[in-house]
Amino acid sequence: MYAASCPTLFRDKWSATRPRLEDSIASVNADTLANEYKKLRKIAPRRRTVGKAYFVGHSGTPSSRGSSNRLEEHYAMALWNLERRWPRRGGGWQRFLDYQVPLKAMRADHGIGKIDLLGITDRGRFIVVELKCPRSGRGQSPAYALMEGLRYAAIVEANLHPLASDARKRFGCKTDAEAPPIVQVLGPISWWNDWLDPGLKNRAAGNWSRPFAKLASAFETRTGVTVECLATDTNIAEVADKLRQRRPSLNPPPTFHAVHLDRNPPEYEPLQ
Repeated sequence: MYAASCPTLFRDKWSATRPRLEDSIASVNADTLANEYKKLRKIAPRRRTVGKAYFVGHSGTPSSRGSSNRLEEHYAMALWNLERRWPRRGGGWQRFLDYQVPLKAMRADHGIGKIDLLGITDRGRFIVVELKCPRSGRGQSPAYALMEGLRYAAIVEANLHPLASDARKRFGCKTDAEAPPIVQVLGPISWWNDWLDPGLKNRAAGNWSRPFAKLASAFETRTGVTVECLATDTNIAEVADKLRQRRPSLNPPPTFHAVHLDRNPPEYEPLQ
């Protein structure tokens, strides 16, 4: 039902080639994407209607220790386990409330997954984090991550009031039940570099970063949903053993960087 109603948001093909990533992104009409977002927000599953809370009491420990195909989940746990306030560009801070936050209201909600990390700003605005951290290779593209984040954000926005209530009760945090969520595409600098590599752009993917930034800006104008691109300085290969521990950890904590895709060439800005 959801994929048929919102084909762009649920589209799977966002790889480097056939078609080029630049062409795939440039072909997306911002009005169409915004309308799909609003449609999904309207028909989104609502867990509160069946008495299910969003925060299920995670402990920061994986159920399958050392599973390489769940590296992103382990990395999300490690970030959550740090229990830090992370600086935001322009001032203020954010923190991660939970990881693997469920969005389905029932098993039949096909195509609806879990939020990698759900954060909140010091002003109480929710942040939907779509995390990518392949151990090797490029993995899924930033455009793929963006669409995942946007569809999860639509469901979050549809459930802002119960989510805000759950967050206040469980975490004692300030919440804004009116502001649209922020979507963050987050990955290690190495992942961003692989997709921003000039050789890949010239050879296969095209200059996709500028159309990506343009689409994100146009989407915010139409929906109020802010899209942010962030990078960590974590070397996934070097910390793989720490992520396999019973309680995934990162020491020292990573530094976050804002990724400026609208600049030529794209730049990383450390957030201190």
